[in-house]
Amino acid sequence: MGDYKNILIVNLGGIGDLLLSTPALRSLKDKYPHSRICLLVVRRVVELAEDLTYIDEIVVFRLKGVTSLLANIVTLWNLRKRHFDLAVNMRTMVSALSALKMRFLLSFLNPTSKAGRNTEGRGSFFDASIPEPYRGQMHEMEYDITLVEKIGAVVGSRKIDFVIKGASVDKVNALLRKHGISENDFVVAVHPGGMPSRRWGVAHFAQLIAEIDKKRKAVFVITGSKEEGRLTQAIIRGCPQARVLSMAGKLGINELGALLKRCSLFITNDTGPMHIAAVLGIPMCALFGGGDIVRFDPRVISSRAEVLRVQKACAPCEKFYCPHAQCLQEISVGMVLEAVLRLLPF
Repeated sequence: MGDYKNILIVNLGGIGDLLLSTPALRSLKDKYPHSRICLLVVRRVVELAEDLTYIDEIVVFRLKGVTSLLANIVTLWNLRKRHFDLAVNMRTMVSALSALKMRFLLSFLNPTSKAGRNTEGRGSFFDASIPEPYRGQMHEMEYDITLVEKIGAVVGSRKIDFVIKGASVDKVNALLRKHGISENDFVVAVHPGGMPSRRWGVAHFAQLIAEIDKKRKAVFVITGSKEEGRLTQAIIRGCPQARVLSMAGKLGINELGALLKRCSLFITNDTGPMHIAAVLGIPMCALFGGGDIVRFDPRVISSRAEVLRVQKACAPCEKFYCPHAQCLQEISVGMVLEAVLRLLPF
């Protein structure tokens, strides 16, 4: 492969996707230390990307909003003028349409070389590629690593980069103190949001909180985005006897990590915060629905994770909404409570 000086990484996934790609990105910079690496990402992961010292520049690709199309045209035009030596797509092309979009994007940017995952044979436009089935056959981190090895990198460490800042710890501690939570309190974090098709039921979360509270008096902190505030309030109304606090919309990515580090247990859907907790080694129960368990199993990273799932023929799937979600509805409160007790015998 060439001695690349100007590299564009296209990584349009979420928090977990970017986290799991950090060993590959770090190794790519180690291989080409004099290169300038530009990372094209969606807005919700910018905070995480800013902490990666081996990334020289971050450019945002907008997915929503009335001005997104015009903004993206300007962004891509400016990137085209950069004349990249290499452009790398690090995500799965889940459909023929997504492959067509990536082909158009890279053709417009016109880098000297293009690399990526040849998902189900859809990546014939890449100059360098690795084979990838839609249904994962290895962990997502390994696909990223295999790809950068294809373009010359040597991956010596699979350490995932996520460092909690002192300022984040200070903010979280101040928020907890404000709500009367002391250092001696047993704190359980709960993350009920994420993609709608990947959410366990509100009533289930409320019942689980109530059952845990019967066995061990705890403070329950519900996390999520500002948009998930109604979801958290519905859970709080469902378990009035428990001590529950909502922090939906109040924490950035690094601050969320600081909160999880303070917790004795984390209960979550298949989300980006699930991967943060796995990296930090927090005792965790992960509720898996239609996600690809082979690609995103947190137990690959953490020995302190329990995964609850009911295998269905339709999984994995990419549905944003699912009218049935039997894969999640068949996970009972009792099943999750048993997993909690395996992690933390009361």
